[in-house]
Amino acid sequence: MNSRSSFTLTLSLISAIVTAIAPGVFAQQLQLPANATYIDKNCNLNQQLAPLERYTIFSRKEFTTNRKKYWFYAARYQDGAALLCISERIFIRPQVLNVEKIQRQFIDKVVRDPKNPTGFIITVRGGNGPGATTTNYRLDLSNVDRPKLTPLSVPK
Repeated sequence: MNSRSSFTLTLSLISAIVTAIAPGVFAQQLQLPANATYIDKNCNLNQQLAPLERYTIFSRKEFTTNRKKYWFYAARYQDGAALLCISERIFIRPQVLNVEKIQRQFIDKVVRDPKNPTGFIITVRGGNGPGATTTNYRLDLSNVDRPKLTPLSVPK
């Protein structure tokens, strides 16, 4: 076998290996969930954000107060911290929700409050890892400009 055919064979083998493993490697690096919706730090919808600038929406609930429909949505940054937002439907006039006690914390769950059509129960975890405490809060958005946050459970 001459050096030219040896080089061609080596190049073909390398090409075959790269073709076989490259899609898996790139998919692992991107880690994009199917149909993900991204927002920026000001709650504005933006599907073109770079990974270090975007939050991924993990919960979106629609509710009505004062005859207006709103969206309450929570988005997670890559470190796990959540950003809580409110807007009129379809991301009209989005804003960061004024609830500093739970804003940018680790949020495990957001569910509707069965006792209040403008309320939500939010489970906040006090950190990552085993043994992290959790606290449930009731968020009342009957007045979207002045949300009311009430702790429901003592950290465990």
